[in-house]
Amino acid sequence: MRLPWAPRRRRVAAAVVLLLAFAAGDGGCTTISNTELKRDTMGRLMDVHDGQVVQWADGQWWWYGMGYQNCTESVGFIPPFNCPGIYKAFGGCGFRVDHAVNVYTSPDLATWTFRGNALPTEARPNGIYFRPKVIFNSATAKYVMWVNYLPPASSPLAAYPNATYVIAESATPAGPFTVVNPKAGVAVGGGGDITLFVDPLSPSATAYVAYDAWANNHRVVIEQLTPDYRNSLGANASTGPISAAGNEAPILFERKGTYFLLFGPTCCFCSEGSGADVWTAPHPLGPWKSTGQDLNPSTFGKGRAIKAQNSFVIQTHVTDSSRSKYIFVGDRWDSAPDKLKSHDFQYWQPLAFDDLQESGSGAPAISKLDFVASFAINLTEADGR
Repeated sequence: MRLPWAPRRRRVAAAVVLLLAFAAGDGGCTTISNTELKRDTMGRLMDVHDGQVVQWADGQWWWYGMGYQNCTESVGFIPPFNCPGIYKAFGGCGFRVDHAVNVYTSPDLATWTFRGNALPTEARPNGIYFRPKVIFNSATAKYVMWVNYLPPASSPLAAYPNATYVIAESATPAGPFTVVNPKAGVAVGGGGDITLFVDPLSPSATAYVAYDAWANNHRVVIEQLTPDYRNSLGANASTGPISAAGNEAPILFERKGTYFLLFGPTCCFCSEGSGADVWTAPHPLGPWKSTGQDLNPSTFGKGRAIKAQNSFVIQTHVTDSSRSKYIFVGDRWDSAPDKLKSHDFQYWQPLAFDDLQESGSGAPAISKLDFVASFAINLTEADGR
């Protein structure tokens, strides 16, 4: 397309925007590719991993995630093979202290604009960061970020027993966020992967954190947050251990009055992917019951259908779960064609619920994930299943 009225640089940028916009389709229908790396509106490869996508009141979709800053992935000689930086000195790929908390926005989940680093290194304690999650507190009108934090030590492995969560706040979703609590008071020390969840059925917008920890051998726990979301109530409002040992990467959401929890085996930047066991409950604090389902099971001789680790679930129509669609997102570690961790793929797929078929917990069954190269989703339609 010829744009004679604009300088060359602006013509190129505008053309990129138009090309990306075509991916959104017509009538609210968005097409998502799992085989093409995502680019922003300037044509740059996106660097955003193990975070979350959420739609705020402005109608925009906001994507928060770690920016791994173009470090080169490597393979170790001892397990975990795709995660050798864990037992080396700070600074290995995936374990650097300068990783960004990148933020992108989109009107349609397809066209993404880079908004910056929401938690710059100079504004946070020195250390290694993972899995940023952001929720909005309607009572304080603040956006609250929790992010995994490893304090300085001889190696990341040595730091993990003292791992915690740094909590930061901002009056705007783009930040920059200001640290308001350098160490969350969760009940179990050595915090691992987290997810945050604001209960849409709670009149007081009660929020929760789901996490695993080194001190309980990676058993998933859910705890209620304080009203300002700046801390956890700890053991005073906790499920206690839900999962067996050796699990991480929890995802927590609500659908039609049922609460769903997904998690899988520990998977440090693993290329083979991890499972997604499904548990349900009538309340975020339980009682939780296994459905007997794994959305991404391992098949003998073939491995997992999706070579990805649980990251988050995108919920559309966030104020009305009866109309929502739910999109599973996982990180495909060690998948970048150029071996830069910043260019690893994510895998997206809508979850298919069968309300007529019950799982082992009596909740609706969910179809197993099966690799799809791309899919189209209408963000304005209600979930008809």
